[in-house]
Amino acid sequence: MSEKLSRPEIREGAFLELYQMLFGATLEEIDELNVEAFDMNKNEQTDEIVKGVLEHDSELLEIISKYSKTRSVARIAKVNLIILKIAVYEMKYCERVPNAAAINEAVELAKKYSLKTDSGFINGILNSYMRELENNG
Repeated sequence: MSEKLSRPEIREGAFLELYQMLFGATLEEIDELNVEAFDMNKNEQTDEIVKGVLEHDSELLEIISKYSKTRSVARIAKVNLIILKIAVYEMKYCERVPNAAAINEAVELAKKYSLKTDSGFINGILNSYMRELENNG
């Protein structure tokens, strides 16, 4: 479990776990299934992101809602919402992760798992949030 992973691998593992939780699976069940079926990469940092996103869920949704000018949170695709939550969590709570890196990785996840146009939507929300952080920082 203390595997050395790149930041993109850590984020992707957290994304996949959070996505699977949408279907009612617990973290323990996901861990068991992923080890058996997918040999998914994860480590303590993956767990840290998953637990942080779950712990701060309502706050993260509030931030996303504030910057989503074209869609209400209820209308944002679940895949995109999870990607946004991970990035906003990292921007707000993970000082070791530069904001630009969190945004770039979110856009890359969107390109891999979402519709082509959604990466621009995600980028816009996260860049607006980053400007607020920089102005208040």
